[in-house]
Amino acid sequence: MSTRKLVSRTRKTPSINSSDIPEPSKPIPTAVPPTRVHASAYHWPLFLTEAESCTSLLEWFETIEDEREMPWRKKWIDPQTFPGSEEELQNTLAKRAYEVWVSEIMLQQTRISTVIPYFQAWMDKWPTVQDLSKANHDEVLSVWKGLGYYSRATRLHQGAARMVFENDRNCPIPSDAEALQGFPGIGKYTAGAISSIAFGMAEPVLDGNVIRVLIRQLGLYVDGKDKKSSDVLWKVADRLVKHVSGYPGSGNSDVPGKWNQALMELGSTICTPRPKCEECPIRKTCRSYAEGEALLEKRTVLPLLDLEDGCSLCDFLETDELQSVPEDGEEDEDGVKVRASKKRKVSDKRASKISHYFSAIRASADPPYLDTAKLDISVGIDRKERKAHDPSKSATYLSTYCSLFPKKGPRKKVAEEECVVCLIESQDSSGNSVWLIEKRPAKGLLASLWQFPQSTLQGPFKSSARRRLAAEKFASSLDLGAPRLHQVQHSTELGTLTHIFTHIKLTMHVYLFRLDAGANPSLIDEPVGIPRRKWVCTDAMDGETLSTGMRKCWQLVKTNAKSLSKT
Repeated sequence: MSTRKLVSRTRKTPSINSSDIPEPSKPIPTAVPPTRVHASAYHWPLFLTEAESCTSLLEWFETIEDEREMPWRKKWIDPQTFPGSEEELQNTLAKRAYEVWVSEIMLQQTRISTVIPYFQAWMDKWPTVQDLSKANHDEVLSVWKGLGYYSRATRLHQGAARMVFENDRNCPIPSDAEALQGFPGIGKYTAGAISSIAFGMAEPVLDGNVIRVLIRQLGLYVDGKDKKSSDVLWKVADRLVKHVSGYPGSGNSDVPGKWNQALMELGSTICTPRPKCEECPIRKTCRSYAEGEALLEKRTVLPLLDLEDGCSLCDFLETDELQSVPEDGEEDEDGVKVRASKKRKVSDKRASKISHYFSAIRASADPPYLDTAKLDISVGIDRKERKAHDPSKSATYLSTYCSLFPKKGPRKKVAEEECVVCLIESQDSSGNSVWLIEKRPAKGLLASLWQFPQSTLQGPFKSSARRRLAAEKFASSLDLGAPRLHQVQHSTELGTLTHIFTHIKLTMHVYLFRLDAGANPSLIDEPVGIPRRKWVCTDAMDGETLSTGMRKCWQLVKTNAKSLSKT
C-alpha cells in the first residue's frame, strides 16, 4: 500500500512570487479534487494550445452580440476600408471611442437595462467628446441624475475637457491604452476596452466578469480581487488577447474587441456566480469544469507532491467551502454587484450534495500520511447513485463545483454613520415656499452635488431628544447673512432614513425647520456663502442635482405635504 507525505492543509494563503504562470513542457492532466495535486504550470491557459476553443468563443459571441440590444455595441471601423476622407475617418473613430468610453463608465456598478436610456440621453445631449468638453458641470450632473456614483460623471467631464485641450485634432482620444490611463477616470480596464473595441488594438480587459471566466478556465483558486492574483490575471488576459489576434504580425483588427467583449459577455450571462456550464462554448478548456468531471467520474487521485513542488499561485480548496453555494452570487447577469442573498445548503438534499464526496478526507493534524488507496475508494458517487446516474444531476454537480471559483474573500465591514438633515423652509406672506440647499465639496463622496444642510453626529445619539437638540443647534449655526437663521424654528421630525453607499451605511434623521423671512425674491436661486447655498422654489426642487439620499429626504416632504401645511 503506497503512501505519500501529505502536504499541510493549514498553510497560509500563498504569496505569489511571480506575476506569471510558467509554461509546461508537456500537457498536464486534470487535478482531481479534493487534493487538487498540481504545480504552478497547471494553470497555463489551455486556450493557447486549443485553437478550436478560441474560435468557439468568438463564434458564440457573433451569434449573441445583438441579443441585448446595447446601443454602444457596433461593428469595428476598419481604417483600411473606410470609404470617406481622412478627416471623416478621424471624426468617426473619435465618435466610436467616445461611445465606448461613456458606456464603460456608465456600466460600472450599474445594470445594463438602467444604463441604456441614460446612454441614449447623454449621446443626444453631447454627441461628441468636443461637445462634452464645453458642457456646464451642473448640467452634466443633472443629466446623470439617478444613475448614482456621480463622481463618474465628474471624471468623464474632466477627462473630455483635458483631451480636447491637449489635442485639438479631429480625434482627440488616444488609441494607446497607456496614454488613455493618463486622463481622469480612465483606469487599466477602461483603457483596454476603448483601445481594443474602438481602435482594434490587442489590449486586455479585466473586470469582475472576466476575472471569473479566467479563474475558472485556469483552475486558479484565488480571490480575484487580491492585488497579486490580479497581476497574474492581467498577464494572462494580455497573453490571450495577443495570441488570439495574431499580435504583433497581424496589425489592428476587430478580433481584440470581439474577444474582450466575448469574455465579458460570457461572464455576464453564462459563467456567472452560479454558472450555466452546460451552455458554455469553452468547457473544453475549463480546468474547473474538468476537475468537476474528474470528481464525478471517480478518477484516481494523483500522488501528493512535496511542498516545494506544489503550486505557489493558488490556495487549497477547502472542503468546507462545498457546504454552501450562493443562490445569486456576488453579481447579477449584468455584472452588477448585488447584496449577498441567502445561502443554499448543498447538504440538505442528497440529490444536490457534493460535500459527501469529501467526507473521508477531512484535514487532520495526525497522522501526517494519507493512504491514497483508501482515498480512491472514498471519493466519488456511491454505488447506488452510480447505477441510477442522472445527467441533470451531473450538470448541477459540475456547476456547483465551478461556483467555488473564484475563492471568496473576506467581507469588509461597512462603516456606519448617523447624521441630521435639516430641511429649512422659508415662506412669504402668500405661503410660497423656498428651501435651503448647499453644494457639496468638489472632491470626495457625492462631489459637487446639492444637498439639504446636514451634520454628522459624533458619538451615540440614541435618544430622539438629543438628536433634535443637535439638529436645532446645527440649523441655528448656519450663516447666510440674511435671513438670520438663528431665528429658525423647529417644526417637526419627518422621519429616519437609511441609505447604503458602497462602504458606508448612513442613517439620516430628517427634521423640518421653518423661518418666516418674508418675501425676498433676491434670495431665490442665488448661490451665496461657503459652502455655496441657495434657496430653491418647491416646484423647482425636482430639477436640482440632489443625491439619491437627499431625494428620499425631499420625498418625505412631498408625501406629508398636506399634514405639514397644517402645522
